Amino acid sequence: MGLSAVVITCNEEANIERCLRSLSFADEIVVLDSFSTDRTVEIARLFTDKVGTRKFDGFSYQKTAAVEMATQEWVLVVDADEVVTPDLAKEIQKAVNSGDHDAYRMPRLSYFLGRPMRHCGWYPDYQLRLARKSKAYFPPRFVHETMEVKGSIGTLKHDLLHYTYPTAEDCIRKMAFYARASARQRFEEGRRFRLVDMVFHPMLSFLRIYVWKQGFRDGLHGFMLSLITACSSVLRHIVLWDMTVHGGLYESKNSKADEN
Repeated sequence: MGLSAVVITCNEEANIERCLRSLSFADEIVVLDSFSTDRTVEIARLFTDKVGTRKFDGFSYQKTAAVEMATQEWVLVVDADEVVTPDLAKEIQKAVNSGDHDAYRMPRLSYFLGRPMRHCGWYPDYQLRLARKSKAYFPPRFVHETMEVKGSIGTLKHDLLHYTYPTAEDCIRKMAFYARASARQRFEEGRRFRLVDMVFHPMLSFLRIYVWKQGFRDGLHGFMLSLITACSSVLRHIVLWDMTVHGGLYESKNSKADEN
């Protein structure tokens, strides 16, 4: 039972080597790039010959296209800023060989400004990433895409590492990208701006993460993450207001590139 590791990229020069090196246990590595302007593709080709390009039109569409490039029975879908540890790699190989389930989810440990976050609702943050290719699919969503599977799902115990926000600059850039993308998703679902949402949602977001999800146990990092989440909520509602007022969507000229 072969395994294809699948990664989508756009301007991931700082992350892609670390990611692909951790996937060396896979029988095949597939990289689908969104016309990067840095050395992402050049670095990717040091690890695999299976590197394609496709215009970015949403995360679920991009990942669906990447999975279609895979030739093995199983697929492992990994983001460019994630790393599969040696222990997780062994566990994945064992799961694939056993065939006890059609898919597996795994806990993900995310790093925020260099610190692993074990509270704030960020851990264990189970991710469904390993599945038989024939059983997996991504429902159409521009952002916050999740793999779905037609079949049984097992759970792995070792962490997938996620280096999501290495610097404050990354936080601000990604906050803007996801706020815009999330607003677009909401608009397409028929939701419109409401002042009451903009007033109360950011406050509730902060309280949910810092108090209810015990973000205070992550110290200053937990406090900053809670604030950033609240700010992201404000920005999302501002963008949704703009879409509501103008009666349509606007889209960044470089949507995926803006995230990186």
